[in-house]
Parts: sequence; C-alpha cells; structure tokens
Amino acid sequence: MNKKDLEKIAQDFFKNLDPQAKVEVSETQENWIKVSSENSGLLIGKMGETLAEIQYLVRLIAAQKAGEFVPVTVDVDEYKEKREVEIKELAVAMAENVKNSGYAQEMRPMSSYDRRLVHMALKDFEGIKSDSIGEDSARRIRIEPI
Repeated sequence: MNKKDLEKIAQDFFKNLDPQAKVEVSETQENWIKVSSENSGLLIGKMGETLAEIQYLVRLIAAQKAGEFVPVTVDVDEYKEKREVEIKELAVAMAENVKNSGYAQEMRPMSSYDRRLVHMALKDFEGIKSDSIGEDSARRIRIEPI
C-alpha cells in the first residue's frame, strides 16, 4: 500500500472520529500515521488502550483495501514514540537494579507490544534474564539475575 492510499484511509477515519485532528503519514517511518489533536487524551485512552483499538481498526481498513495484511502504526501526539523510550529506560534501570542487588523484580502488567520492547531492550544486557509471566491482562515481565 502506498503512502497516498494510507493517508487517505487515515484522514477518512479520523474525519469521523475527530474532525479537528491533523493526520499525516511519516516520511521516515514506513506505514506510521502521525495524528495531532486537541483531544489526544481521548484518542490515546488509559495506558494507550483506545489508541491500540484505533490502530487495529485502521489496519483492518487498510487490509481490506489492499487485499492483504498491512502493518500500520498509529501514533497520537508522539505518545508511542515517548512511551517506547520510557519503557526501554525503565527496563534498563530495573535490570541494573536487579544486577546490582541480586534480587529479581517484576514489572507491572503490560501489553505484548510493550513486553516485546522490554525483551528487546534487555536482550544483550549481561547478568540478567527476562521472562514473561502471568496470564492474559496480568502478563508481565520478571527480570532475574543469572
């Protein structure tokens, strides 16, 4: 799917959801839709849940038009970019603490995407290991010394 088609899908979607929202497709990140809005809190929702549902719907629309799955990321007021940095920094700080203290720690429950970010941030971190534990919405990361 080309940038122009994806931008049209996103603009049509947000026209009905938030008419004042400014929508554009990133020049540097593939299939990354950037949205700016005065209603960003409503569009993001608690812990990004509403944003995740919006992204799911935009992906469905794009897949229907393209006839195949299209990996699309929707970001409102750089929430995802900022959140990725925060999660990675928290993961590294907790890993340092685990390594220095010798005691395991558990992160709060998080989405599969966020857990993946943590695992990626810690994959080359020496002296610790990270595992996903728990079920469903209580799934979280446990960081342990090795």
